[in-house]
Amino acid sequence: MIAAAKADLKIVRYFLAAAFLVPCLLYLVVVVGGVPIGGSGWTWMLLVPWATFALIMSAEAGGGSAGEAIAFLISAAANVAVYGLVGVAFRFVYRRYPSRPS
Repeated sequence: MIAAAKADLKIVRYFLAAAFLVPCLLYLVVVVGGVPIGGSGWTWMLLVPWATFALIMSAEAGGGSAGEAIAFLISAAANVAVYGLVGVAFRFVYRRYPSRPS
């Protein structure tokens, strides 16, 4: 029983790690690629893995890099919360419907 609980928590940890790493990698692509945050055709592709990307667009109007960094951190933290909720829901479903026969 304890091993199953640890496995369930491992699933949530993976979701939380992905929730922070995905925005970091995508933001790195945006910054290195020189793509404006609010104005390109592939902004919609960022919304799929980075659900809270819209929060970072508010910093684009300010024009300062410090405001953009703070907006990125807020957006990444909100993304961790969203992915955490999805991870807990996935854990619940995973627990209710085991893949092995009983």
